[in-house]
Amino acid sequence: MKAMNRYIRKTARLMLCLLTSAATLASCIYEDEVPCPVELRFVYDYNMEFADAFPHRVRDLQLYIFGQDGTLLDTRRATAPDGGFGETYRMNLQDLPAGTYTFLAWATDNAEAATKAYAFEPITTTRAALADLGLGIHPDAAEYCDLTLPDLWHGLLRDFTITGQEPAQATIHLVQDVKRFRVMLQRADGQRLATADYAFSITADNARLDYDNSILPSNAPTIYTPYSLEEANVANGRTTTGSLHALVGELNTLRLDATAPARFRVSHTAEGRDLFDLDLIHYLELMRLDRHADMPLQEYLDRENTWNVIFVIGGDAGSEHLLSIQINQWIMVFNETEL
Repeated sequence: MKAMNRYIRKTARLMLCLLTSAATLASCIYEDEVPCPVELRFVYDYNMEFADAFPHRVRDLQLYIFGQDGTLLDTRRATAPDGGFGETYRMNLQDLPAGTYTFLAWATDNAEAATKAYAFEPITTTRAALADLGLGIHPDAAEYCDLTLPDLWHGLLRDFTITGQEPAQATIHLVQDVKRFRVMLQRADGQRLATADYAFSITADNARLDYDNSILPSNAPTIYTPYSLEEANVANGRTTTGSLHALVGELNTLRLDATAPARFRVSHTAEGRDLFDLDLIHYLELMRLDRHADMPLQEYLDRENTWNVIFVIGGDAGSEHLLSIQINQWIMVFNETEL
């Protein structure tokens, strides 16, 4: 029995030693080695593929570091090598002292273009605060914007605590804020259309984004016009010539708000009248795929970044009207009185 008691006591002491060693390792105390890892991972899977595209899409990353009082303490910048950041990229923040932080990330796929297209909100205090780090389209283009906006991602992480005694690791999830539309306008009879005769535009009050990625109201909405517009022949077996003539344009806008108005307008400039003026958000919601029908509308607008839109018009000169609209895979046909 005494031998058994000695065995139990020795086993208990051994287990205590093992637990103590494990706790020491978990506490990350490396007196003679490197300090505890402090690092951030960045993920962009808030898209319609539900897959992380950060490693190959993002090229330039700017991180703003705020203290517990919301004051800007420091910044970090990372630029991807050719091919992107890769799957294993982590931003090293080991030099930050113990404390609790908030991180704001703005990222892009083209840093040079971003400096020309975007500008931060004016800072009116001597020390920048979190609320000062809103971003928007450069004021020179905020009223009428025909720029090719580089991709823009936003991410925010609050209450990141560094103790210095254990690893501190977290993930910042990014949201893509640039929405692109590739638009085709064609007549049902295939007649030629001239770029000088038609104008496309999206009107929305969304040129300024706050630090939390909400939309800041402006004094006037922004009118987005195509950065590319050309005449093209589109193959179509229904015509005797085998093709339809069309106008093909591309335009973009910043983040769309499910609760704020956005209008898509096509006008006949030669006649000085609108062919149609549509509630863009309504039609994007109406014509999304069935498998996304249960997704909240704002989530859908944030996840989807590209829409292909085809407008087909008919009628004689001076009385042209919209016959159908196709957004991605869905087509809607109108009667003349439905618009």
